[in-house]
Amino acid sequence: MGELDLFEPGTQIFTGTVRSWSGSFGELVTDSGLAVIFVLQGQPQPQIGERITISARRFRPVYQAGTVTKA
Repeated sequence: MGELDLFEPGTQIFTGTVRSWSGSFGELVTDSGLAVIFVLQGQPQPQIGERITISARRFRPVYQAGTVTKA
């Protein structure tokens, strides 16, 4: 069997406010009220309450953040 890609194809962009952190996992609440759980590796950790935009790929059941910028 071939190797499975655990990531869903394509990226998604989310903009919102960082609500919480636990280790490398963050929770982003978007402007529409959607809560997005994401993993951040190799990048500075944004502060709770900071407004950011992430470009992420879905890695069931969370999102792997590829880039993080201040919104």
